[in-house]
Amino acid sequence: MGGAGPSGTDHVIVCGLNSLGMSITEHLDAAGVRVVVVDDRGGPGLRRRLERLGVTLVPEGAEHAESLREAGLDRALALVACGGSDLENLRTCLVAAEAAPGTRIVANIDNHQLGSQLQDTIAEVRVLSVGGLAGPGFVEACLQSSVIHAFAPGGTSGEAEILAVVDEDVPRRAAFRELYGDLTPVSLRRAGERRADLCPPRDVMVAPGDRLVVLGRLSDLRTRGLSSDDLSHARMFTALATHAARAGAGTAPTAATGAPGSAAPTADGRADAATAGVTAGVTAGRGAGRRGARQPRGRRLRGLAAVMQAELDAPFRRALAVVTAVTAVSTVVLALTYRNNNPAAPADFDTLDALYLTVGTMVTVGYGDYNFGTADTWLQVFGICLMLFGALAVAVVYAFITNVIVSRRLERILGIGQARTVRDHVIICGLGPVGVAVMDGLLRAGRPAVVVERDENNRYLPVARERGVPVVIGDATVGSTLMEAGLERATTIAALTGDGHANLETVLSARQARAPGTGDLPLRVVARVLDTALADDIEHRFGIHTARSATALAVPYFVAAAVGQDVVSSFYAEQTPFLVVRMPKRAGDGDGIGSDADEGAGIRVVGVGGAGAGDGTEPLVVGPASKIISLGRRDQRPPAPPAPAGPR
Repeated sequence: MGGAGPSGTDHVIVCGLNSLGMSITEHLDAAGVRVVVVDDRGGPGLRRRLERLGVTLVPEGAEHAESLREAGLDRALALVACGGSDLENLRTCLVAAEAAPGTRIVANIDNHQLGSQLQDTIAEVRVLSVGGLAGPGFVEACLQSSVIHAFAPGGTSGEAEILAVVDEDVPRRAAFRELYGDLTPVSLRRAGERRADLCPPRDVMVAPGDRLVVLGRLSDLRTRGLSSDDLSHARMFTALATHAARAGAGTAPTAATGAPGSAAPTADGRADAATAGVTAGVTAGRGAGRRGARQPRGRRLRGLAAVMQAELDAPFRRALAVVTAVTAVSTVVLALTYRNNNPAAPADFDTLDALYLTVGTMVTVGYGDYNFGTADTWLQVFGICLMLFGALAVAVVYAFITNVIVSRRLERILGIGQARTVRDHVIICGLGPVGVAVMDGLLRAGRPAVVVERDENNRYLPVARERGVPVVIGDATVGSTLMEAGLERATTIAALTGDGHANLETVLSARQARAPGTGDLPLRVVARVLDTALADDIEHRFGIHTARSATALAVPYFVAAAVGQDVVSSFYAEQTPFLVVRMPKRAGDGDGIGSDADEGAGIRVVGVGGAGAGDGTEPLVVGPASKIISLGRRDQRPPAPPAPAGPR
């Protein structure tokens, strides 16, 4: 597979032979784009897959300019840097920009600040982040809604502009067009079948029991009876997708884009009210997560009561009850007998003095004023017993209090104490780039979260704690760890580590640890998988609500950026990544939602998405990612990079 790269032009160089790089390569190859891979560490299995595809491999490090030149950098359409670390990808970008100025570069950088600086420094670089791009998809999966995805093509979120992808129940047997009018069919799975038809024609017959996913304007869906909760979810998903598109593309809020929480200006300079409302809502949710101390008084009191109930366990309560009983009995005995059986007792010795003498004796700090030295024999014996038994009981209580103080300090480090006070939350297992993106998305949506992380030195832990999210340090595959994270009170568990086997073990442990009927709602299970081909089987065989691949969610963005397409949004339906892109308008394309153009190609023209709000030049096209990329290569071939100044 080694040797020189392609002699022609218009190929893409992929630097990094890992799951992301392999998926990008397969998508480009399926779209008819020639690929050259540069990597010196890929495993034999991945190399064998490259051989089957007929893809050229340059077995050297991408940080060397000679390797990139051998791959045909000066003739390449684009270079994709998708190595194993941000530093590796940064070095690749710097070397490529120096060796071939003007070549399009797409880089996977998880660090937002680093990505923004790189993008500002080198104009040819487009920075993307797998975690940032895949995060909204997992957030949508964590929330129980019939809305799969929602986005605003024009950058606003007025109800007329939002497009939503929704699961629909088929009421009766009829043609799709008859039942759903102008809505666009995204996928159709017949009752009892495992495979789905993607982008079926609008004249297809549907029947009760079929699983149907449609796309349409939010206003049209509301007219068709979409619930208020689902409408709220659609607006929330739109705001999350808008934020993720900025964060995933490595763009920080500027004066042009507006800071988070600000409304997008309209053509006449006014802020879109709907955008402001949605963005303010999700920003408030994020702020509430960051300002964990500023909670409603009722919630703080409930949290305090829950902590006290958890700390005052049975042994502690028994010890405290013994001390209280001894104090009460001794106070009564001394109040009734001390003055009559002790010549040294003052004439005005009363109940308060008896309590004072009892407490002083039990804690061994008294006898400066009252004592048992001149008392009758039986009272002296009573005093001796009170000293021994009372001091022992108080010491036991002190021991419990010390244990609580020490354990609370440890729990503050491990996050267990905070997790005990959270209800109706999402448990996030694994705090990597994807986990952080999902955590931020849930906070923006106003949903509480608890993080379970095995590595106490994880570099993202300060981020979670700064946002006020409880963090439990432990192994998520162990049921007791999940119980410490509040599994019995959670609504969803999302296993998002980079190990697919550990994620499956985690969700199975959660099912076993949580007793049936626990909680107000059934536990929703979301798992991150690495092998997309197994996702459907995993969902059906293990009862997982949603199994998704972060790579599959993010790869379409990388591929589209490499070939120069304008991606509006991406979503998951029937274990298939879908793309929504803008393309130059061609003769015969319809302008309305649900146009029949390109039905035979397995894609749908769903409307005009130009920034000019109706200029009629850029229709939105939706379809499986591989078909969209292939269509873009035929209809929207980007211009070749500028020729170098001199021969290379």
